[in-house]
Amino acid sequence: MTRLGRIVAVPLVVGLLAACGDGSTPAVTPSAASAPATGAPSSAAPSAASLSIDQAIARFVAERYGPDVKYVGRCAVVEPGARGVCALPKATVDGGEVYGIGAPFSEIDAFLLLDDDAGGWRVVDSYVPDFPADGSSSGPVPAWFAEVD
Repeated sequence: MTRLGRIVAVPLVVGLLAACGDGSTPAVTPSAASAPATGAPSSAAPSAASLSIDQAIARFVAERYGPDVKYVGRCAVVEPGARGVCALPKATVDGGEVYGIGAPFSEIDAFLLLDDDAGGWRVVDSYVPDFPADGSSSGPVPAWFAEVD
């Protein structure tokens, strides 16, 4: 399966798996490695002034993938069997943070650039890498992505 196919298939599969679940949300326990975040995102809609990194990512996931796909927390502390999207810190770029997001225990499907300003953390850009068979890129790559390992 091509990378683009996985990018399209993962949200669909995650949505289907979420529909098969018992409706409970897996517990996410924050660890020291997940600082400065507050652990699992709150289901309540926080004000923009109080958004943590996890809350900003949760908002992005809800807006981008819809209500059937949930943000389940940091990939490093997510429980096996969790259904949804988790985040992995990848780099610090120009004072912002870059996180990879994808299904737990799978490949990263997209990268988010987050910035902390007077209104709290927010996603300022996103990028889905394209890996065509011929090795060429099908579109422009954002400058901040060069700092990601």
